[in-house]
Amino acid sequence: MKKRSLHRTVKARVARHRAKAAAAGMVRVEVSAPLEDASLVKAVAETLRQGGTAATELREALAPVMSSSRAKTGAELVAFLRSSPLRGANLVVERDRSPGRPVDLE
Repeated sequence: MKKRSLHRTVKARVARHRAKAAAAGMVRVEVSAPLEDASLVKAVAETLRQGGTAATELREALAPVMSSSRAKTGAELVAFLRSSPLRGANLVVERDRSPGRPVDLE
């Protein structure tokens, strides 16, 4: 088989594989991780890919320690503020109204 023909065959196989994965709701993700964590990252991905109870438990365990996304609605912002460790603290926050200092821009 010629090199060019082999290249087309490989590309076609990859395209079929990716189309099949996309139809199953999968997406390819490439990440960089420290060498000592590479096997852990692969194991997490494999568990999530397989689905089921183990994947659900893993998502639930990781959710609290992962950073949350930005609030998109007022309700999300209120929920975020209500979950704050400062909730209930009687904080008085005031803006500094001093004119600042002169700056020479020349």
